[in-house]
Amino acid sequence: MGAGSFEHDESYVYEPWYKYGIMFLFFEAAIAVGVTIYSLSMAFSGQAVQFKKKVVFEKKPAVEAPAPPVAQQCAAIQQQLEDCLKAAGAKTK
Repeated sequence: MGAGSFEHDESYVYEPWYKYGIMFLFFEAAIAVGVTIYSLSMAFSGQAVQFKKKVVFEKKPAVEAPAPPVAQQCAAIQQQLEDCLKAAGAKTK
């Protein structure tokens, strides 16, 4: 009997669940290999999960200039009318 020889002991009987336990271990190892391959592919593609704080800025409403008082608007319109009539050669009051 050398160092590389292996004798199978036929006198030992495994429990019935033994083959299911071995299958479960191989299944678990396959999942681990799959997760490893997936994580490496994500890391090398540059799409790995980055734990950054996402900042959202709220849009503030634009500040509008206050409307001039109605009396100023009317005076400005009246002045424009008089200027137009003078330019057209019409008589004003």
